[in-house]
Amino acid sequence: MSKHDIAVRYRTAGGAIVTVYGRHFEYRAECGGCREWTLSGDLKRWAHRHATRCLALPR
Repeated sequence: MSKHDIAVRYRTAGGAIVTVYGRHFEYRAECGGCREWTLSGDLKRWAHRHATRCLALPR
């Protein structure tokens, strides 16, 4: 999976970016601040929820 295949991005309250990457059937959601990530479930929903709660600053 390439970081160039971005499906959606959300900004946290601290300014970090939560991104959903993906191509075909391989998707991943990752926070650029606290480095939390997931591979399962509704990734856009997880990313949005994480962005609203995470206070991490960008790295």
